[in-house]
Amino acid sequence: MWNWMKKGWSIAWQQPFAVFVLFFYNFAWGVVLYKLIQSIVVPLLHRYPGKELTREAVQLFWVEGQFQLIKTDLIMPYLWWGLGLLGLRMLLNPMLNAGVYYSLHHQELNAGYRFVEGIRKLTLPFLGLYILQMLCSLAPLYWLIPHTLREYATQSSYMSLGKALLPFLGGYMIYLFVVQLFFLFLQIGKVDRRSSLFTVLFVLRHLLIIMLTALGVLLITFAASAVVMISAYIWAGFAALIGFQLYRFMDMFLKLWAIGTQYALWSEKA
Repeated sequence: MWNWMKKGWSIAWQQPFAVFVLFFYNFAWGVVLYKLIQSIVVPLLHRYPGKELTREAVQLFWVEGQFQLIKTDLIMPYLWWGLGLLGLRMLLNPMLNAGVYYSLHHQELNAGYRFVEGIRKLTLPFLGLYILQMLCSLAPLYWLIPHTLREYATQSSYMSLGKALLPFLGGYMIYLFVVQLFFLFLQIGKVDRRSSLFTVLFVLRHLLIIMLTALGVLLITFAASAVVMISAYIWAGFAALIGFQLYRFMDMFLKLWAIGTQYALWSEKA
């Protein structure tokens, strides 16, 4: 396991172009979302009654807001913006994944060229896999959401509700983890020109070691995240902001490391 993690680290270290592209993409996406939310929230804050007004004025503010949301089409432009951004992200994610996985498999090519070539060659099949992954990930919610509503209606407190739902939520998280690993290898198999059946059988045969390796990388990633968050609380201010942005860059490297680790396992066992 540690041998594959070391190889994955070496593979990720050889992908500076992919790490930079992923960092820039996430940074730009965060700025877009921030500006969009700011354009909605700031005007509302300007209209929110201050402390000098009465409680009735605050209640009137919320009643007016509820009326506008229910009885008018005020929310429709924001809803369309949200759906548009969601559709754009669903298109960009498979494109970037195609560039990353192709770069891992063709390290003999120029970094920028192989990334763009991966986008050109693999965007459509990766888009299909991404949509299928979303469907598999959301399918259990068809049963889980009604079950949650039934438990909410019968439980007497949030504590008892949490205890009743904890096993189901834990099982759902494990399910999402396994689904993510399956589709990670389906993408590796697609780059390696292997059939989906071969890839599924490969994952089933090596599922235990795949999960243990992924958990090892995940624990190290969580530990790094915890250190950054604790540091941000201790050294709040401009230094914390710079440190957080540097961590975002490191986070992209760690994600590439997770993929590279599984790719190293695939290269040895497949």
